[in-house]
Amino acid sequence: MIVSDDTLLPPRYVVENYKKAYLVINGKEPSIRYVGNQWYSVNGETVHRVTLLEEIARLRELSNKQSLQQTPKSVIQRLISRLKAL
Repeated sequence: MIVSDDTLLPPRYVVENYKKAYLVINGKEPSIRYVGNQWYSVNGETVHRVTLLEEIARLRELSNKQSLQQTPKSVIQRLISRLKAL
C-alpha cells in the first residue's frame, strides 16, 4: 500500500506503514501510536502526520537503495570483472 498525503487516510494505515518501513531499515518495531488531531507519538516524540508520511517515504527510498546494492551481479557483470582482472 502506498501512503499518500490524504486527509481521509485512517491513522491505523499510517501507523502500519510506518511500522513496516521502520522494521525493514532498523530491524525492530518502533513505538508508535495515534495521539489525535493528526499527531502521532513515535518513540516518545510527538510528530505531525505530514512529517510521518515524509519519513515513511524516506525509509522506503532507503530500503530500495539497500536492496539494489545487495542484488547479486549479473552473469555479464561477473564476466566483465574477470576479463578486467586478466
